[in-house]
Amino acid sequence: MNLLRHAWRALRREALAGDLLTVFAALVLGVAVMTAVGTLVNRVNLALTGSAAEMLGGDLGVAGRDDPPAAFADEAQRRGLAHTRLASFGSVLFQGDASQMASIKAVEAGYPLRGALRVRATPGGALIADAGMPAKGQAYADPRLLQALGLKAGDDLEFGAGTLRIAGIIESEPDAGGDLLTLSPTLLVNRADVEGTGLLGPGSRINYRLMFAGPATDIAAFRQWLLPQVKGMRLLSVNDTQRGVRQAFDLAGRFLGLSALLAVLLAGVATALAANRFALRRIDQVAILRCLGARQRDILAGLALQLLMLAVPACAIGIGLGMAAQEGLVQVLGSLVPQRLPLPEAMPALTGAGIGLLLLFGFGLPPLLRLRGVPPMRVLNRSFAALPPASLLAYVAALAASLVLAVQVTGDLKLALWVLGGLAGLAVAAGVVGFLLLQLLRGLQHRLHGNWRLGLAALTRRRMLAVMQLVGLSLSLCALLLLAVIGPGLLQQWRERLPADTPNYFLINIQPEQRVSVLAALQGLGADDASIEPMATGRLIAINGKPPLRVDRTPTDDSQPQGEGQRDDDDENRPLNFSWRSTFPPANTLVNGTFWKPDSTAAEASVEIGWAKRYGVYPGDRITIAVGEQEREFSVTSVRKADWNTFRPNFFVLLNPNAVGDTPHNLLSAFHLPAGQAAGLGALVRAQPNLSLLDVDAVISQVRDVMERVAQAVQLVMVFSLLAGVLVLLAALQATAGERRYDSAVLRTLGATRRQLRGAVLVEFGALGALAALLAVGAAAVIGVAVSQKVFELPLLPPWPGLLLGGLLGIALSLLAGWLGTRRILHTPPALALREA
Repeated sequence: MNLLRHAWRALRREALAGDLLTVFAALVLGVAVMTAVGTLVNRVNLALTGSAAEMLGGDLGVAGRDDPPAAFADEAQRRGLAHTRLASFGSVLFQGDASQMASIKAVEAGYPLRGALRVRATPGGALIADAGMPAKGQAYADPRLLQALGLKAGDDLEFGAGTLRIAGIIESEPDAGGDLLTLSPTLLVNRADVEGTGLLGPGSRINYRLMFAGPATDIAAFRQWLLPQVKGMRLLSVNDTQRGVRQAFDLAGRFLGLSALLAVLLAGVATALAANRFALRRIDQVAILRCLGARQRDILAGLALQLLMLAVPACAIGIGLGMAAQEGLVQVLGSLVPQRLPLPEAMPALTGAGIGLLLLFGFGLPPLLRLRGVPPMRVLNRSFAALPPASLLAYVAALAASLVLAVQVTGDLKLALWVLGGLAGLAVAAGVVGFLLLQLLRGLQHRLHGNWRLGLAALTRRRMLAVMQLVGLSLSLCALLLLAVIGPGLLQQWRERLPADTPNYFLINIQPEQRVSVLAALQGLGADDASIEPMATGRLIAINGKPPLRVDRTPTDDSQPQGEGQRDDDDENRPLNFSWRSTFPPANTLVNGTFWKPDSTAAEASVEIGWAKRYGVYPGDRITIAVGEQEREFSVTSVRKADWNTFRPNFFVLLNPNAVGDTPHNLLSAFHLPAGQAAGLGALVRAQPNLSLLDVDAVISQVRDVMERVAQAVQLVMVFSLLAGVLVLLAALQATAGERRYDSAVLRTLGATRRQLRGAVLVEFGALGALAALLAVGAAAVIGVAVSQKVFELPLLPPWPGLLLGGLLGIALSLLAGWLGTRRILHTPPALALREA
């Protein structure tokens, strides 16, 4: 027999059958969501990587507290690489009575190596696209700096012991890093103007950089030469740039990945259920072909060809729909993604097509394998082969391959394992519980009467199909609850990290004697939540009596002087900002140990968990901190986790205030000021020039905008997932449609009334829906809490009202499906139903 022609004729004849349409729709949705999310992630990563050199200001760099050796520049020049030096530090600039914290960047000839520095001579004036470094005695300033100091282009700015003329207004910097949370405006100066101020002397808190640029192969070789030479310094690469954009997009990618994973899994379940129904409906056809002499492999190949012919247009439509959807995601995410996205690569679309083929053959082929065992005698009796081991292996392989491809697209293995692992556990639990309950009902069935006996008898007669329905309903309801209840809950928790009263201003350099007056002034302006906390700067000089060393570094050789090889920005050479308070800090969670009581006078310290892991510090350890000439030792009594996204002051190290003595310190305040009250802050700063004001209101607005855009993008992807969940519900409810039609026809022939049949079907679907809803609500709560804590690091509590309401809606949907299905059956003549069954 001509397999291709036979498969094509069969597909045309049955193209509009419900089973094939379900398979087709599931494939389209699975391919579309994987293509959309995968293409978006791919394009953004390409854009971030392609522009990283411009954002870094070079192809490679060396940074540290000390100026990199001249030997590095000499070697780079010998290799034909361009290089330039930079020095940056924070400083408070004064102009009359105004002051502003600024980031000073001192540059040399050749700056920038990559990208372009764009400045304007006057506001709205002509743009100088490649300005280069400013001339000696001149500077380029960020517009925010000029506004804060009341200056304009052409004015003189107090700098050190002299002045600098503002020669241009910075439009964009090539090495700004792309961070969302850059607080201090930039002042770009000629390094020669800084050399004479004494700011670059030994012990100064300045970050030095030596940047290199050249062909990729030469940069790679030079990097290998640098690696053993950069002790006490660190290498800068493209991975160090655009962290703010990357972090924001990574979080968005997690939400998108959650929806995509659920959509793919649901599409696979819908495919498996519809393909199983497709196989059952072809048992007689296969038996007849066997009687006519067709070989088993030819029959199976013909059925597989039908599915393959169905998959080709489904994958094509899915890829097209996915590409359109990712364009919509780009528009929704807006400024969260780079402005100039490159054209998408072919790999995401191919991966989407691969997902479609996996869904088809991984979940659709196993039911067809059962048809290989259909005997020719099936024409005369109702025998059917059991599920062969090869089918079970195919299911397992399909799940594993789908997980691998989903992780490749979303790039988040932890998320995939928690979500898919939780749903897999639900499937196993539903199968076991369903089988045990059906066994129990089988023993109790004779004690029931009326509709209850008829309805539950239908379940016990088809135990395997009933269990399959229960698994499908449980998975679909759980996934829908994760999308409709848990997903919005996670987004709301993320939004609540920045409530309406989030501090939008910081005051630093407050002197202790100014505490009362500054606090009264802030409260008078409407900052009711204003608080003032101490902040001191020292150095961590010992942990348990030994020089501090990060746990991811190895101690130096004994032949080297003590601490010589340990100097690094993260070890004892790095300044440590710390504070003290008598009560446990807000936006912190106690992880280990106990926080001191307000009346304690012991030398106790509490450390943040990230800092504790970096240095291997645990409760009971001792840390020694030096402030000026003073050295104090504290015992670590607790480890806490700080939420760094709240815009409230957080410190790696907190001390018992009753044990700090007369430690030199300043004060800082973080507060929320209502709109329209900012003008009063200017008067406060002018009256007390030592104060430095940081305005982060624009930054908070930007972060909130990111949250809203991510929420909109996730809702767009959730549409695919919700449609996939509806498909699973339909496929699960149709799984036994033929059997129910046959049973109803027999019962009607024996005299059963339509009311009795309708009641029996409602009992059957009500029991399935109630059990599936119970399992789905419990699983959604467990998976939601696990994902929120382990993946998103959000303190989500199970939203029981929404989950219970969703479970009730699931039961109602199951009853509605049973009622609608019964209407068609009751209007079908019994003789016709018996012939079709």
